[in-house]
Amino acid sequence: MAKGLILIPILLLLLVPSAVAAEEDGPDRLLVDYGDGNVRWYDLVPAASVQDVIRETLSSDGVPVEFEGLQDGARVLSVGGRGPAWVGTESTPGMQECRWRVYSWNGVSWEPEPDDVDLDYLGGSMALGFYPSGSASPAATPDYEDVWTSYRGSSSSAGVSTSYGPDSVAVPLEWYNTYHGAVDSSILYADGLIYHTVSGAYGSIGMESLAWLYCLDPVNRQVAWSVSYSDSGNIEITTPVIIGDAIVLTSGNWHIYLLDRFTGDPLAELCPEGSSPDMCSIARSTEYKVFKSDAPVAKDRVHVNAGVSNAVYDCGALYFNTSDGVTRCYSVDREEGFQEIWTHVPEDSLRGCFYYYPPCLADLGGERVLLSGSYAGTLTCVSAVDGEPLWGIQVHDLSGSPAGAVTSVSVCPGERALVCYADGGMTSSRGGLLLVDLHDGSVIWQKGLLCSRPAVFGDRFYAYISYTPDGDRTVIEHDTGAERELVSGYYSFWVSDCSMGWVQDTEALSVGGMTYCDGRVYGMDYSPGSEGSLGGWVWCLDSDTGTVVWKAKVSPYSGTAYSMCAPTVVDGKVLVGNDYGAMYVISETRGVERESTSDISYESQGLAHWSWLVLFAFLAAFTLCVVMLYRGA
Repeated sequence: MAKGLILIPILLLLLVPSAVAAEEDGPDRLLVDYGDGNVRWYDLVPAASVQDVIRETLSSDGVPVEFEGLQDGARVLSVGGRGPAWVGTESTPGMQECRWRVYSWNGVSWEPEPDDVDLDYLGGSMALGFYPSGSASPAATPDYEDVWTSYRGSSSSAGVSTSYGPDSVAVPLEWYNTYHGAVDSSILYADGLIYHTVSGAYGSIGMESLAWLYCLDPVNRQVAWSVSYSDSGNIEITTPVIIGDAIVLTSGNWHIYLLDRFTGDPLAELCPEGSSPDMCSIARSTEYKVFKSDAPVAKDRVHVNAGVSNAVYDCGALYFNTSDGVTRCYSVDREEGFQEIWTHVPEDSLRGCFYYYPPCLADLGGERVLLSGSYAGTLTCVSAVDGEPLWGIQVHDLSGSPAGAVTSVSVCPGERALVCYADGGMTSSRGGLLLVDLHDGSVIWQKGLLCSRPAVFGDRFYAYISYTPDGDRTVIEHDTGAERELVSGYYSFWVSDCSMGWVQDTEALSVGGMTYCDGRVYGMDYSPGSEGSLGGWVWCLDSDTGTVVWKAKVSPYSGTAYSMCAPTVVDGKVLVGNDYGAMYVISETRGVERESTSDISYESQGLAHWSWLVLFAFLAAFTLCVVMLYRGA
């Protein structure tokens, strides 16, 4: 009997190394989530108290952090120069304070901790999140550190990912998923899950006419959940916004939905006045007033009734524009739903239809401001706190004519913004680019360069530039000062004067915008793969030299597989979509060759996963021990 008992710990100890090796975690980490799409991770420096952990971890990386005293302790006051921020005024029901909150990782999710950080540190990863309440928590986790939570990644529309992409591309592509309808939204990513919308199939009826929001599991290569949400008649092209464990969905039907990010269950809904909620009960819905019959927008020539634009989340508030020419700010919460903070109706001379493009936020003299460009060719700047107008301008082209549309606004260092404008067509043939001073909207420089949505990183920006007959003919090289003939292609420019760093010429048009990530820039052809070398390619370029690191052609495709979205670069993958009705995952992992687009084969690890093997080995060892003990008895 004694000999049999000795065997039990021996056999179990033999199993421990394999289980521990499989489950081994990395070092504890500290997450700083700025609440606007920007996140940073730091190796945690252990200390006796939570306050000392935060101080030592951030100061060792040069990040300033301040604390303020409480009656019996201390709480985090500011990180990286960002301190408590109020949005709204006392007269608005949605007024709220956004400040730094502390979270601990329980192995599955973030748990809110007391404000007092003068407490013992008990081990494990921690997070600081800039949120209005403890009910909101970071989307980034120790298991999946990288996220892409909105149209251009953050509320500044910089188009910058802090993750990493693949060094090469395996063929066939790792995975793709197909639908009835186009994938024109940006592809979002959090917790290893992929989120995107699918517009209804153009000209169809019934279920195929509906727009859908999809959550995909790329590990198991299957749909986690999906929700249909609109039959507005508009082509749904907006991108959702991820806020912790929830996701906000804007729509051409003028509704905005708040859904649980892991199940797709509706939590709250914002509805236009006089309409009924689609998904939620009356108790979980909020009405807002629309002004689409107002003269300044009713006479606008473009997209008069397109509903809600892309949105951004910042300082605990959701900012969005609507096609009635109005800018809006709402608080959003799983428990409280939507509450109005402020609504700004621009003066008639500056008011124009808003469509697709989101507003963006910037710091100006220590305050947050909101910038919006319209299809009247106007640019407005208002206080992000209360919506009070600061300035507005009518953008003109180099000939002095009003621009047809402001198509992109990106924040640059030094309290400046990069503004792209065009003629207002869906595929523009003329346009330009200018840098404005955020203090008053004055133009610092202006160029006749038709520009896709740029990625801004440091003192440079990256964009696809199209040659146009009435635009600039040359660009100035930054290093030599020499003039160089303008060609269509991907460019690197210096923000200060729009001098050129490099060009990678290509006649393949790109309109979706560029993404910067880890010393590389990414773009995608607008034209479909049927155009051969001039369509269907995803580009990865060295950001310093412009040399091609790799190119990958998305497949399957059709003659109408146009692409409107910028690549999303996260966790060693590039995610893109197009009008073929597909979402593609590009990585160094080789996918499975398919015979048809409907043959979405999926190979799961199933019982071959290490956790099952460890369990089976444990059960076998336990059974063996029991048998030996029984026989010994």
